[in-house]
Amino acid sequence: MRCLALLALACHPAMAQDITAARLTLPTDRYDHAVLGDALEWAGLEMTLSDGRRLRVSLPKDRVFEDITARLADLDRDGRPEVIVVETSLTLGASLAVYDSTGKRAATAYLGQPNRWLAPAGIADFDGDGQVEIAYVDRPHLARELVFVRLQGRALTEVARTPGLTNHRIGDRHIAGGVKTCNGRASLLLASADWSRLIQVSLGPSGITTTDLGPWPKAGPDLASCP
Repeated sequence: MRCLALLALACHPAMAQDITAARLTLPTDRYDHAVLGDALEWAGLEMTLSDGRRLRVSLPKDRVFEDITARLADLDRDGRPEVIVVETSLTLGASLAVYDSTGKRAATAYLGQPNRWLAPAGIADFDGDGQVEIAYVDRPHLARELVFVRLQGRALTEVARTPGLTNHRIGDRHIAGGVKTCNGRASLLLASADWSRLIQVSLGPSGITTTDLGPWPKAGPDLASCP
């Protein structure tokens, strides 16, 4: 069965529990990218289960979690949340990874070389079809491509991709923009590639639609209010 040594208790079906919280642990300086403003990344992930147990993942020395947080979302609509995090190889760069109570369930391919990163942008049913998508910006300082993927079994499958968008500046400790939900539909607010414009991104049956909402706001986009 697909289990990490430290997660073995969660592999018995009768003992399965929901993940109620997740956090990054074990600060490490073994990767010197510092894209998020300092020399520390994370070597561990701790998941808290609904029965109070804490399951811990410790990465091998050639990988780190290169992220600002671990995110919870029910990606496959089975009523049990998964954990979404950026997992980076010291030699192959970043990937988007999904963990559950049995360990690492799925991941995108690594970007192919060190010091190449991706920035999560949001998680929602963006196209209204009942399936959940994860959005991220592939190399927000270089390629600046927005990507939507879905968890399908044990794989993350790309749904759509478009260029010319970003959500992170090198050294920032936060990821800009995010999900805005109005009238029951989720969209993304991101920056144009040069940070001059606020762009709304929608996903539909025909693909990605972008709308220029005006200059990028210095305080960041308003994700709470609707017209």
